[in-house]
Amino acid sequence: MTNLYLIYGDEEYLIKKELTNIINTSNVIDDNIIKYNLNEVNVSLALEEASMISMFDSKKVIICEGCNFLTGDNKKEVNHDIDSLIKYINNPFDDVYLIFIVRNVKLNKKKKIVKKIKKCSKVIECKKLESHNLNNYIYEYFNKNSYNIDMPLVRLIIDKVKYDLSNIINECDKLMIYKDDDKNITKEDVDNVIRDNIEDNIFSLTNAIMQKNSKKSMTIYTELILIGEEPIKLIVMIANQFRLILQVKLMLKSGYKEREMANVISEHPYRVKLALSSEFMIDEIIENMKKLIKLDYDIKSGNIDKNFGLELFLLNI
Repeated sequence: MTNLYLIYGDEEYLIKKELTNIINTSNVIDDNIIKYNLNEVNVSLALEEASMISMFDSKKVIICEGCNFLTGDNKKEVNHDIDSLIKYINNPFDDVYLIFIVRNVKLNKKKKIVKKIKKCSKVIECKKLESHNLNNYIYEYFNKNSYNIDMPLVRLIIDKVKYDLSNIINECDKLMIYKDDDKNITKEDVDNVIRDNIEDNIFSLTNAIMQKNSKKSMTIYTELILIGEEPIKLIVMIANQFRLILQVKLMLKSGYKEREMANVISEHPYRVKLALSSEFMIDEIIENMKKLIKLDYDIKSGNIDKNFGLELFLLNI
């Protein structure tokens, strides 16, 4: 097998991890790691680089980002020299690690170049992990680092952080530093180290708003302010949540399934599921969005204090 790689998928953490593993395995010096964005330049430049003799070391890693020409996405596509690429794949240089990265779960399998790369390279798929696989991945992550944790606590961590693998790993690393003394993770440790995800609180706040529950809204709002969240930021996040809910409600009326929605609007299935679970009426969502837009304008125009303005909005729902 040659040193040709194809890494594709929509899980950024896994893409970066696989890329790092290849670079570390290659033992190539930093000066010989070259990157190209193939959404902007022709692949021929990467091939020319591969053929050049390095002054520092014979080995090279050439990373080709933005390989949209391998997908069905033809937006702003460069007219790549595919014939030269196929010739290189047929006779690659042993000392060159050529890596194609596609941030998309789907490749255009009908394209000749896609078939050729898949046949002649090491293909690494980096799709977002489904719930069960994510639980096991995090459980094994602790075990590989010699930490003990129960599966219910793994699920608790994911619930707190939500399904963003990069953030989950960051929080797990914090936990491991926190418990470096005995390496046994407890619920108290999780509660002490990992703060509930702000989006969860925002969703609770929007639910309280649409339920016309001023008391609950103010309680959640006060908690968010106490942990340092800015009213302007909260207004934007509340409006974005309303926009997402409106979007999936309209798509549901048009016959879209939950997983189709997530793919079409490029949102994580978890956020789509939360939005679908709401009981918000479309006209109520639109009305509240209008109020928030006006509130944002009034605050930025100096017509109303940011804290007072958002409090007034919450008290008058």
